[in-house]
Amino acid sequence: MIREMLGIAEGILQDLHDDHSEVDELLEEIMDSDNGGERSRLFAQMKDKLLPHLKAEQEVLYRRLETGKSGESRKFGMEGTSEHALVEQQVEKLVDLGNPMSEEWTAEFKVLQDLIEDHVIEEESTGFSCARDEFDTEQLEAMSREFQTRKAQLGTRVA
Repeated sequence: MIREMLGIAEGILQDLHDDHSEVDELLEEIMDSDNGGERSRLFAQMKDKLLPHLKAEQEVLYRRLETGKSGESRKFGMEGTSEHALVEQQVEKLVDLGNPMSEEWTAEFKVLQDLIEDHVIEEESTGFSCARDEFDTEQLEAMSREFQTRKAQLGTRVA
């Protein structure tokens, strides 16, 4: 109870927060880089972290929220699903554009960065609150194990 009051995440919520921090760092590094090779390498690294995260999060957390007890949880789960699809589409658009130093790539990357940042802010406030209302600490810990396993499985296929 104290952890929740202090806003300290547990289980899958901590995992998600940690992943969000890693992806945010990579997004900043990509945007700050003025070297095409480095941007490409960092983008590939970010994509390899982001896509398994999205898919595992969808399977482990969002599907459960979509069938949750509260309307707010169900709504958040459905919105998150749509936002994940937008992020995936934007990643693919960047892959297709190719040259990470072009103005178009940089503009589309900024769109991706904004999508992710807005999603994370909403998820770590509303989404985490919904998850805490829907699941107890033991369930969140079990979901953490499931999330990490699934993310690892997806990561080996994505790479």
